[in-house]
Amino acid sequence: MSRISFVVVMGSLLLFLGACTRESNYDRLVKTEMANGVYSDSLKFGLLLGDTRKTFYTKCWELNLEGVISHGPNNDFVAYELEGVNEGERINHLFYGIFDDENIMTGLDMRFYHLGWAPWNKQLFADQLLPKALDTLEQWYPGNEFVRVDREGLPRETYVKVDGNRQILAYVLDDKEVKAVITDLRKKYPDLVR
Repeated sequence: MSRISFVVVMGSLLLFLGACTRESNYDRLVKTEMANGVYSDSLKFGLLLGDTRKTFYTKCWELNLEGVISHGPNNDFVAYELEGVNEGERINHLFYGIFDDENIMTGLDMRFYHLGWAPWNKQLFADQLLPKALDTLEQWYPGNEFVRVDREGLPRETYVKVDGNRQILAYVLDDKEVKAVITDLRKKYPDLVR
């Protein structure tokens, strides 16, 4: 093998190995936030990551009795109506706890949609709602801002916000709904817990 061929082969091998070990911006963000030692367990409406399923139901029942929330469509979610950015605009926020095998809440599954949504009403489509949902989530969960993330397995326009162990992922689910998921990264990446 000539010296030039050897250099080309070794250079190509080094480039390949470098590409294989390169971390994504998302991976670096998660590692940085998990390493800072900040633990965020608080969620909207007094809910907490780590609540039991029974505690989640009890808190939701009490909020329902106070008229703050109601049952969502098909009783699959809890519903909370919020005012939109524009006068008269009404947005429905649906949420439900994500529980592990021990019935401990490790996250929150959420949806946002305009109450006046219709297939012919393009200004109320989810792509128009996404920025409003991101702003609302940043108000409810202050800290870092949302950043766009490109990662295999996620929709093409996905935004993530990570504050310590609490990650919020948001994207357009379909024409009607924006989906957001809060995840306790201590459960998702236990090897990164300090």
